Amino acid sequence: MSFTLNTFLNNNHYITTFKSYIVSELKISNELLKNYLSDDQNLRKEASKSIILTTLKNLNYEQWIEYIDYINLLLFKSNVLPSNNDELIVALNLSKDLAVVAIYTPINGEYVFTSKIENLLPIQNIRFLQAPGLDYNFIITDQLLDEKLGAFFLEEFIEIFLYLDEDFKSVWKKTKYKDEIYNASWLNPKAPNNEWIKIIENNDIKFKKNNTVNIDVFINRQKFKAFKKIFPIDEDFKLEKEIIAHENYYWSPKYERFIMNEGIIKNSTTPIAIIDDTKHWLEAFLGFHSNNYKIITKDKKIYYINKQFVFTK
Repeated sequence: MSFTLNTFLNNNHYITTFKSYIVSELKISNELLKNYLSDDQNLRKEASKSIILTTLKNLNYEQWIEYIDYINLLLFKSNVLPSNNDELIVALNLSKDLAVVAIYTPINGEYVFTSKIENLLPIQNIRFLQAPGLDYNFIITDQLLDEKLGAFFLEEFIEIFLYLDEDFKSVWKKTKYKDEIYNASWLNPKAPNNEWIKIIENNDIKFKKNNTVNIDVFINRQKFKAFKKIFPIDEDFKLEKEIIAHENYYWSPKYERFIMNEGIIKNSTTPIAIIDDTKHWLEAFLGFHSNNYKIITKDKKIYYINKQFVFTK
């Protein structure tokens, strides 16, 4: 018994969860949620601040409390845990390059903090889709990476999470939109200093639900070039290259992630799943030859392997 108690007392995760169950200030009440949805702007503002503060404390993110007025709050409800109840999903955009999601479980008319997804980029939206063979949902996040340090880089992407093995795992990630400008000499020292490259990627991503979940990705990527001594504007760029391609992914319960295909490594009986094809990667588009698959094994190890060493179904 003493070993079990010591283990409990020395485990921050257990302590945090225990505190969230017994300390009323760490719970979110239905009354607070009602105030958040109120037409009274003052009531809504105070409720929002209270939800943010409670969540920061549950996450042990007290260092962010002084910035509470600048934190963006998004609230959702969906069944994302194996509980047959709709959990409360609290997303906090902490800064321009950091976000976090907290999951609260309904217990006796209140919501208790039970799980989290950390190290995210700012969240634009969250959607939900039932996971095949499970009684709860995927968390489909739309995230934004916006960097303007010396050049220009903006990317919107989708990342999907699912509760597996007592934690939320990332099971798929793909660019939705990208706008990137950089000086050619940063990648190729032999390129002239006035040469600029612009990449625009605008992908159409569609989810299809039948016996499983399929994801169709219609890739549209363009490369533009400009010659300018100073940072160029849109009108300076001329289209140089374009690719249109299609990828399909489907949910695999065996590998617990979205895959493109299954196969076997040649000269062995090792089964694998293909989770990406580098021929459509940006590096290949820019002329860096790649003929590899990104694969995962049944024990969840991820490798890159030349396509010639893989038999596909």
